[in-house]
Parts: sequence; structure tokens; C-alpha cells
Amino acid sequence: MFFVISGFLITGIIMDDLENKRFSLRTFYRRRIARIVPALLVTIVVSLSAATLLLMPEALVHTAKQGISALFSLSNIFFLSDSNYWGALTKSFFLLHTWSLGVEEQFYLAYPLFLLILFRIFHRSGLFWGIFFLLIIGAIGNIFVLRADPAMAFYFGPLRFYEFAIGGIGSFFFARVSRLHAPRGARSLVSCLGLTLILYSATTFSFYTTFPGLNALVPTVGALLVIMSGNSLAASRLLANPPMVWLGKISYSLYLVHWPLIVMYRYCLGPNLQAFDRVILVLLSLLLAIILNSAVEQRFRLSRDDQNTLTGLPWIKVLWTLVITSALFTSLAITLIATRGLPERFPEDLNHIVSKSIPATAREKRLFLESNCQPQNDTFCGKRDPHGKNIMLLSDSLGLDIYRSLLSGFPDISVKVAYAMGCAPVFNPNIGRSIHFADCPNFNRRRLDAALAAPSGDIVLLAMDFNSWRADYVLETAKRLVENGKRVYVLGETRFLRGKSPQQIAIDQHRFSLAPNYVDRFLAPRPFGLEEEYGEKFDAIGATYIATKGFFKPDTQYRLFTQENDELLSYDGIHFSKKGAIEFGKYLARHYHF
Repeated sequence: MFFVISGFLITGIIMDDLENKRFSLRTFYRRRIARIVPALLVTIVVSLSAATLLLMPEALVHTAKQGISALFSLSNIFFLSDSNYWGALTKSFFLLHTWSLGVEEQFYLAYPLFLLILFRIFHRSGLFWGIFFLLIIGAIGNIFVLRADPAMAFYFGPLRFYEFAIGGIGSFFFARVSRLHAPRGARSLVSCLGLTLILYSATTFSFYTTFPGLNALVPTVGALLVIMSGNSLAASRLLANPPMVWLGKISYSLYLVHWPLIVMYRYCLGPNLQAFDRVILVLLSLLLAIILNSAVEQRFRLSRDDQNTLTGLPWIKVLWTLVITSALFTSLAITLIATRGLPERFPEDLNHIVSKSIPATAREKRLFLESNCQPQNDTFCGKRDPHGKNIMLLSDSLGLDIYRSLLSGFPDISVKVAYAMGCAPVFNPNIGRSIHFADCPNFNRRRLDAALAAPSGDIVLLAMDFNSWRADYVLETAKRLVENGKRVYVLGETRFLRGKSPQQIAIDQHRFSLAPNYVDRFLAPRPFGLEEEYGEKFDAIGATYIATKGFFKPDTQYRLFTQENDELLSYDGIHFSKKGAIEFGKYLARHYHF
């Protein structure tokens, strides 16, 4: 919707200026800078200040990089390049929302020049066909790329320009539609149809919806229909009333402040937002938007002469203020990056937790597995012992941890491993996919065929991030293996927190002297709920569900540390630490007899 509205307005403005021979690239970019940058810069500075107070070194470095990227209109490129398996949860990124502003600013940079060239060569008709070409080619390109690289299709600016072009095409027909004098009832019907498409996408699209591609046409066409319906009765009542007009005036500031506020609120008070929390967040967002809009956004907007702001400040002073402030911020952000997030902010007795890097820990685990589990082929490492007990471990990245657990708890059993990042070992090819490992379906076919062909006495251990949307497909996979005569074990849930990692919780508990039950604020809605729901189901088909609740919650309190209290069981809340994996192996040996 944001892109469609921008495309509609900018195309109309530029087209009118071109036809009246008053269009200037300098004036256009000057207005965009004055309109966008001051409020954005304030938001970035405040967000980085809050991150410096709250976040761990690694997360602070990431936020500093976010800030630099947002300031230079490269947020979408940064988040595209940063979409890796071991990256932090995106919901904890203070400036994640600026990806869309990055796309829009890149559009603003290229689009006026594109229209200017078209107009000088082909005149007005050339503008229409050029924008139409941009729409068709862009949509086809996005659909094509979406199949191979969803992150690229989502974040890469040129692959989203077709959504702006939808609004641009609408600007050509808006005047003609307005002259048709269609009955207000008919226009209201069009408005309601557009609003229905928007509400449908807002309420039904989810993390699992393929997007953008064809699905992006639902809200974008909906937005276009609302625009084209003009001053319909429905639009007047629903969108042109005083509260909505006022909301539109502060919408840019509201867009800027709402997400950092949500991230900070969830960081401090937990992600499980109740109705009261949501009301508070809405009110705080509106309050901060009003302040940012009146104190910054409106003060720096240019007047009609394009030489001064609405408050009388000369443009050249505005420009130098922005340049100097941006340079100072960039220097500060680079300093935070160069000092690796100022670890000196934390007490020395927290160094053993603060210094742990999840990607670095993952590399250590992978090196351990590769040095102890010799490759057998392109699928497995490790050898089968024809005279002893054998376990075939099929896993996603948890295989790096469970391999160590099995060596710790069952040193006399031979282990063969086939693992891949984000690749769940299931027969269903739609579930057995991974954005981090493109060959996941073929890899699953090879390792599951090998499991079916294994001797009946061998154990097949399915270990992955076990969750509600995978559970039925894991059950189906286990059933097929059991029916083939295999002894099957399935690792239960290892994730019981959300919104903050065990590493962050442990550090904050120490820094701010928080009570032990502070961890409860970050519990998942139903921690280990699948244990009760699926434990009996796996038993019923002849497989064994490995219950993990007793490991993480041996009594009334969820534990974050090992029994020696010298290391976290997990740093990211999904994978085990080295000592956590060893301790889990001993837990397996006590409760399960492989």
C-alpha cells in the first residue's frame, strides 16, 4: 500500500511538472531530503542510544550497522545480505522497518530520471508505456526470483518497483475516472472492494505466505481501487474523516517510531503482549509520533519557494546541519563497530557470557563434528559398526549438538550423521525445505532412503527444531520408518523461550539484579506443550518421543545454566552450548536406552 500510494503521488507530481516545463531534479531531491532525512536521523540516533544501553556487544554492532544502512538508504540491501541462518531474530532489530524506506528512497533516486528521459524522447505517451513496461517486467521478475531466492525478491529494490508502478499507472487514469461522474454508490462499491482486499491480506497473510510475487497484487490492487474510487461515500466516511486525516499527517513519524518502540518494550517486558500492553504501545506510538512530527518533521519541511523551511530556516543551513549530524553519527557508529560493541560496558564477571558469539560457537561445533565424524559420502559422515549398536542421526543444525550429546552419553555406540542447516528430515518436500540450504529436498531424499535401507536393528534419530507446524509431518515420517522395521526416536522441543535469548536474559538478570522468575516473561505461550500432545502419538505408532521438559525444567523453575552453573545450556534458545550438549547426553543416557 505504501509503495502504491508513493507511486501514484510521485508520478502525478512529476508528470504535471514535466508538462508545465517546471520539473527540476535538484528541487525534487531537495524536497525528498528535507521531507525524509531529519526525522529519520533523529529516530536512528535515539534507537542507537537505547541499543547502547540495553544490548549485548554483538547486537549493538549489528544495530550500528543498521543505523548506517538506514541513513544512507541501504537498509533493504543490508537486511538482504544479513539474512543468514545464525543471524539474530529479526524481531529484535531496532531499525528493521527501514527496509521499506530504503526501497522507496532508491525508487525516488532512479524514477524521476527514468520519467525525465522518457518524456524528452517519447513525450506523455512514452511515460505511460514506460511505467507499464516497468510494471509487467518487474512483476514477472519478482515472481521468477521469488522461487529461487525469497529474500532477494522481498528486499531488493528494483524487484519491488512494480508495486510503485501500479500506483503510477493509476495516476494516468485518475483524472479520466473522475470525469466519468460515476454514481457515488458505484464508487463506494469500488472503495469497499479495495478495502476488502487490503483487510483480507492484512488478516490472512502470514510468515508462511509466499510474498511478494502474485500475492502482493492483493493489497496493492486494493490500494489502487481505493485511490481510483475518488471521493466516494465509503471513502469519505472511512478514510476522509478528521481522525484519519490527522493520522495521515503524522503517518511518516508514526512509521518511524512505532517499531523501535515495540522492540524496546518487548525487550524489557517480554514478547507476550496482552491487550493492555497493546493499548499502551498504540498510545506511546501516537505520542512519540506527535512529538517527532511537530518538533522535527514539520520544522524541516520546505516552503513553496524551495529555499527555506516552513519555520524560515534557509535550505543551505538545513543541508549543512544534516551533513554534519550524519557525519557525527556515522563516526559514532563506526566506533561502536570497531570496538566490537564496547564490551567494557559490562561487569568483568559476565565476560564468559558476553564474549560468546553464536556464529563463532556454531563454527566450533561444525569443526568438532568434521574432525570426529569422517565424511562417508555427500550425505553422511561416520561409519556403521556391523558388530555393535548404531545410530543414524538425521537432523538440521541441531545435529551439531546432538552428535556431541550422543558421544557423551553413549560412547560405545557408532553414530552416522546427515545434517543441513534449517533442513528438517521429513518425507514431505514442502516442509523439508530450507532458505539456507537450497538442496534440502534432494538431501532429504538421499538420507531418508538410506534410513529406509538401514538394518532393522539400527536406530534412526530425527533431531530438529521440533515445532507445531512440523509436528504432523515428523509423525508421518516416523510412522513410515517404523513400518519399514526401524527403531525410531524423535527429539522433542528445545525451544521454550521467545523474544529474548538465554544469553540476553542471563546478562540482564545480573546487570539489573532481576529476580530468577524474570525468565517467565519470555516463555513461549505453551512451553513444551507438544510433549503432551505428541508424546502419546509417537508411542502409538511405535516410535519414541524424547521428552526434553525434564531437562530444562527439572523442578518448578526453568533453568538456563548447566548444573555447575558455569555455562548456559543454550545461548540462542534453540541450540545447545558445548557443556549443555554434554549434559544433555548424560540426561539421554539416564532416561533412554538406545
